[in-house]
Amino acid sequence: MGLFGKKKKEEEERKKQLAQAQKEAEDAKKALQAKLEQEAKEKQLKAEADKKAKELEEQKKKEKAQKDLAEARRIAIEERKAKLESEKKAEIIATHVVKEDETLSHIALKYYKHATPPYWQLLLEHNTEVLQGNERNVRAGMELEIPELPEELKN
Repeated sequence: MGLFGKKKKEEEERKKQLAQAQKEAEDAKKALQAKLEQEAKEKQLKAEADKKAKELEEQKKKEKAQKDLAEARRIAIEERKAKLESEKKAEIIATHVVKEDETLSHIALKYYKHATPPYWQLLLEHNTEVLQGNERNVRAGMELEIPELPEELKN
């Protein structure tokens, strides 16, 4: 084998090495591309998970606010019921049977010597179940309880 044959063999060897290096570079490029795509997917999944976690946290806050509101309403209702019960427990000074064409103003005038709204409204509030919360529901024959006047209405 001559010098020419040797050089040709070296050139072929270099071409093989170059092809091998190019193949390795291409494989490395593909691996790097796959890694970058994997990292992008992971980043996207993390962002989606963070978004869902934030949405869940907001939902929990809303649910807590709704529970707190419901509890506040329940307490307010209980307080109102207790207030109504305490008002109903006011001492009864008389029981009045409503006569024909009689109004709460007439009855308030008879028992309290006043026919103005604070006095007849007291009768309405105290007898709210019988009158169904409306002063126009006064009918002859109804029995109404006449409560003692509260301190703020006594003269």
